[in-house]
Amino acid sequence: MKKVEAIVRAERLPLVKEHLREMGIGGMTITNVSGWSKQRELHLQWRGLPVSYDLIPRSKFEVVIPDDQLELVLKTITDNARTGEHGDGVIFVSNLDDAINIATLDRGEKAIK
Repeated sequence: MKKVEAIVRAERLPLVKEHLREMGIGGMTITNVSGWSKQRELHLQWRGLPVSYDLIPRSKFEVVIPDDQLELVLKTITDNARTGEHGDGVIFVSNLDDAINIATLDRGEKAIK
């Protein structure tokens, strides 16, 4: 099993979420986060004055998937989250040893389906 964590622009999350749901991804955890990377600051104007934000708001979501769905999930995320500009986000992929559904006591891939 794999755990995919993605940090994306908040306005792109609904599109990514809908396409993952259409693929049959059974569950997702979403968190509102803020941070910085290469971009460092966001420069905007407020009431005609320049304002710099060093922590930029983003959405982070996590999904746990079977190994055989990894490439399709990564393609779906990149196709729908990408604008081609700095700050589109990043995806992390981790191996998971086990998962247990507390209600049914199912383990492994059966617990995530």
